[in-house]
Amino acid sequence: MLRQVALDTETTGKNDDGTPGEHRIIEVGCVEIIDRRITGRELRYLINPDRPIDEEAQRVHGISIEMLQDKPHFADIADELIDFIRGSELLIHNARFDTAFLDKEWALLKKPERTADLCRIVDTVALARKINPNNQANLDNLCRVYDIDNSRRTQHGALLDAELLAEVYLAMTGGQSSLEFGEVVRTQNAVKRWQRPQGLTLPLMGVEKERNVLHVKTMLQLSQTHKVGSTEDGQAIAGSDWSTDFNMPMLSKGPEEGKKEFASRLKAQYEEKLKQLLPEGDLTVLNEVLARQKAEFQAWEDRVNGKV
Repeated sequence: MLRQVALDTETTGKNDDGTPGEHRIIEVGCVEIIDRRITGRELRYLINPDRPIDEEAQRVHGISIEMLQDKPHFADIADELIDFIRGSELLIHNARFDTAFLDKEWALLKKPERTADLCRIVDTVALARKINPNNQANLDNLCRVYDIDNSRRTQHGALLDAELLAEVYLAMTGGQSSLEFGEVVRTQNAVKRWQRPQGLTLPLMGVEKERNVLHVKTMLQLSQTHKVGSTEDGQAIAGSDWSTDFNMPMLSKGPEEGKKEFASRLKAQYEEKLKQLLPEGDLTVLNEVLARQKAEFQAWEDRVNGKV
């Protein structure tokens, strides 16, 4: 599962060099994305900074110090914010700015971690410049490029900007995931399916012996009841759509055959085919794994039934 969080902050201002200096965060907005789908789970705080807000910053976000007098301090919301973003891939537009402010707040609270320790950070400004080198990377322009409605953005707001950023990121990197098989890639003019570039091959990945033998066992059991074709004389062929290694005659229950007899024929075919697919040493590993799984299940069943 890929969990991402689009995050934005508003602040009391910034130093001339873009660093926090004595300035503080006054708003945080977060939007959750899981497996490339916006879940609707959001987090937003208005925060009392206990200091004035620069006039230039207030013109940008429209938040006055009077609006924040009854709001919590950063110390009051820090733990919940950390819980929300920890372990995620954090999407931030101009990440250096926001992470500098977040890191200052963690430091003031004497937290042992910094933002980069909590999450993997993706700077969506840098990503946008890489994907669209001929376009400006500010959020308003990216909304225009990807046809995302930003008419509500008359002023900056952390949650609104995080929501727009989530939509921009998904559009920029291929759109929300679809229930259809295959990834859909959105462009400005069309929607097309992603295709692997011709001639590109993926490296073979090593796999533990136990996982491999269990995989072969499962594939074989599924293949026995999956028709993939027929011979010239009409005999159905069972197998897998992924590999012809699992092809075999498809067995069917005879009109006069009992269930036990048919099950016995399926078992005999399974065992014969398994010996063809796995060498003797791998068969030994499979039997050991199955015996261990059976013992673990029996121990669980005994606990549930109060026997132990």
